[in-house]
Amino acid sequence: MFSKKLDPELESQLLSLSVLASLFFTVSGIVVGLLTGSSVVLFDGLYSGISLLLSYLSLIAAKNVNADDSASFPYGKSAIEPFLVGVKYLTLIVLCVYSAFAAAFNIAAGGSDVNIDVALVYSLISSVVCAGVYFYFKKASANLESDLVRSESYEWFLDTILSTGIFIGFVGALILMRVSMEEWVPYIDPVLVLVASLAFIATPLKGLIQSAKELIGFQPKGKLVKQLNRIVEEVERENNFDSSVVRIQKVGRTVFLEIDFIVRPDDFSVTVLRQDAIREKIHSQIIKLGYRWWLTVAFTKDEKWVA
Repeated sequence: MFSKKLDPELESQLLSLSVLASLFFTVSGIVVGLLTGSSVVLFDGLYSGISLLLSYLSLIAAKNVNADDSASFPYGKSAIEPFLVGVKYLTLIVLCVYSAFAAAFNIAAGGSDVNIDVALVYSLISSVVCAGVYFYFKKASANLESDLVRSESYEWFLDTILSTGIFIGFVGALILMRVSMEEWVPYIDPVLVLVASLAFIATPLKGLIQSAKELIGFQPKGKLVKQLNRIVEEVERENNFDSSVVRIQKVGRTVFLEIDFIVRPDDFSVTVLRQDAIREKIHSQIIKLGYRWWLTVAFTKDEKWVA
């Protein structure tokens, strides 16, 4: 059975790498954007700046989530993770909306003059480096269970797409200049910003909704739920229980699993020792799925206790 694992050390290393790479692109993007007059390069730099701040917060959050503080947080600190991921996506949505409006006004005003040659070299270097960071993240975190690393990896994927799109756009600008269509060149930069902003807003919006669902307690869907239901059904069948009720909630890297078994009225064999044996069997199977687990298994003959 394939599963992802928790590895705080690897998680910390990847988040630290993301912070350093984001710092590089923040400084270079803002400097090159201001020097060339390119709004889309400046947008790239600001995007990286937000990623830098949020990557640093992710690094701090990862250390806090992994630290043991059961006295102050009896149910753990996993809610920090979806909360921070939600803040990250919300910030990116605000940036995309602002940039889209700014680009639209820029287009209406006749576009902007950009130093195409410098912007072209920057976008090429940015595309290559972003792609390298993304593929490294993807390979290194293939078996790692971390929403923080997953969101960082997707951000680098978006950065790669953005930088590549900028590069292609500036190549198009050079082509327009060569075929004596210079009057369209000032519109290339704001159009790239507008397209990038509108294209990128869907992903953070989807991520924000998912983070909100985790925070307010929506039951997850998909493969994990099917695997857990299969485990519970097997235990129910083996022990000849009347029925069972399963409640699942995923918050960050922690899965809260509550199972209530309805025991037959004439079954007096479900002793404390047998109950613990059933709990141990369930735990031994769910632990293979990865995540951190908060497992509660109860037994009753009265269905009102599971309503």
